[in-house]
Amino acid sequence: MTLKIVGIILILLIVIIYIAMYIIRRNHYKSIDELDSKKSIVMDYFPADKIQAINDKSMAGQSRETAEELKKQWDQIETKQFPTIESLLFEAEQATDRYRFKKARYHEEQAESKISEIKNDLNNLNAALDELMQREEANLKKIESIKKRYHMIRKDLLAKSFSFGKAVDALEDKLGTMETDFSTFSHLTAAGDHEEANLLLKQLEKTIASMEKYMTDIPKILKKMDNEILEQIEELESGYRSLLEEGYRFPDDSIKEEIAQAYVKLESVNSFLGSLEVEKAEEMIKELEDKIEQVYDNLEVEIRAKTEVKELVIQIRKIFHYLKEQNRKLFIEIDRLSQSYLLYRDEMNEATQTQEIIAEQEKQYMKINEELAEENIPFSEASQLLNAIFDHLQEMNEKTNITSQHLSDYRKSEIEIKQDLEEMEIAMREMKRYVESRHLPGLPSEYLEFFFYTTDHIEQLSQSLAKPKLDMTEVFTLHELCEEDVEQLAHDTDELVDQAMLSELVSQRLYRYKSEHSEVIETIKYSRSLFSEDFDYQTSLQMVRDKLESIEPGAFEEVQKQYRKEKNFS
Repeated sequence: MTLKIVGIILILLIVIIYIAMYIIRRNHYKSIDELDSKKSIVMDYFPADKIQAINDKSMAGQSRETAEELKKQWDQIETKQFPTIESLLFEAEQATDRYRFKKARYHEEQAESKISEIKNDLNNLNAALDELMQREEANLKKIESIKKRYHMIRKDLLAKSFSFGKAVDALEDKLGTMETDFSTFSHLTAAGDHEEANLLLKQLEKTIASMEKYMTDIPKILKKMDNEILEQIEELESGYRSLLEEGYRFPDDSIKEEIAQAYVKLESVNSFLGSLEVEKAEEMIKELEDKIEQVYDNLEVEIRAKTEVKELVIQIRKIFHYLKEQNRKLFIEIDRLSQSYLLYRDEMNEATQTQEIIAEQEKQYMKINEELAEENIPFSEASQLLNAIFDHLQEMNEKTNITSQHLSDYRKSEIEIKQDLEEMEIAMREMKRYVESRHLPGLPSEYLEFFFYTTDHIEQLSQSLAKPKLDMTEVFTLHELCEEDVEQLAHDTDELVDQAMLSELVSQRLYRYKSEHSEVIETIKYSRSLFSEDFDYQTSLQMVRDKLESIEPGAFEEVQKQYRKEKNFS
């Protein structure tokens, strides 16, 4: 039974394999047939008729060489490439017959690639053959177009020769060269060398295009030269001469040379046009325009400077008059104040230096005026010098104003310090009454010494202010010392009274605890001894404060807070 099943399976496998092999072979045969059909279609591209037509056509030179090259390409396709396809298809069919499907697939792929390659080569060959066959006709059409353009240029050149200046001869030479090329073209065409004729035709197309550009550009350049550039140069030359006659002078006087160079550049433009170097001519015109603009700017600078110089001359003359008058008044004020004050800012020296600088600037101003009157200096240079003088005079005016302000500060400072002195004396008296009103048993020696020390400084300041000629440096020094001393004394006075008052208040608060704490009485007695006998209010307060805080923490802050409240209220 088992053998029977195995036999059936084997038979089925054989059948399946046979069927599979049959299908694969059939597919390969089908593929080979399709490739053979493609090969047949490619044969339709064979240019046999065109090759025959070229053989029948009379050709020479480059055309003949091109035709021979194309025939070689055809021979290569017909005798070598095409048979290769047939060989590959045959090999594919043989491999299929022998069930060598992998090899068959390889040959089929090679054949398909070769068919595509040959088809592409045939397309290119056909196109090249068509172009070669039509070259003569295409050349003749193009030459007719070029000749029409040539005759139009010839006509315009004859009718408007004056519009091309020196370029006429070069343009005529170009036209003559074209006539020779036309004749050469005719010979090449008659000889059947259409390829060489085509190369010459391309050169003629370039030549005619450049000629048309010359015919457009050159008249425009010449018109610009005559109507704009030349007129501007002549205008500059005329304007320059007029300005010289009006008394203008120019730095380095290079304008005359620049105008002469402009005429030279104009000739260079004409020379470039005569040799048809249009780009160089245009570059030279751009240089000319820039140079003309620069010269115009230089002239404009001097014209504007003349107006500015006229205004500055008048302004500076007025400023000199004003400053000299201000300086004269300053010397009078310095002389007057020097009788009452020792001047500590060197005002006299400052005023003298200002006077000298003004005198020096006035000399320069007069020299510039002389050179202007004699027409020996460019207005732009005069403008710079006068502006420098104007700036110096502005600086001197500021210095004079500062010195004048310093002088007015002497009297102002004296009045302010005298007012401060009076206020400090009142403050000293009020501090003395304040301390006395507290009925203290006495005052610490350090406080008394500082009080009398401050009093002495105030007295010294009063004596210094009473002098017939005030030394303000000394006055300022004493005034600063007095302000600091009085401020410190006021602080010390408040602190002293506060310590004394708080000592008594804290002692009263501490006294409440005499029963619970036997040492309280002793502390209070010792504190009172320091208070009444040594007038050491600070230590007296410290003793009772520390004791109170040890018994009732935070109590001192309450006492102090209440004291300040009552003090501010009173």
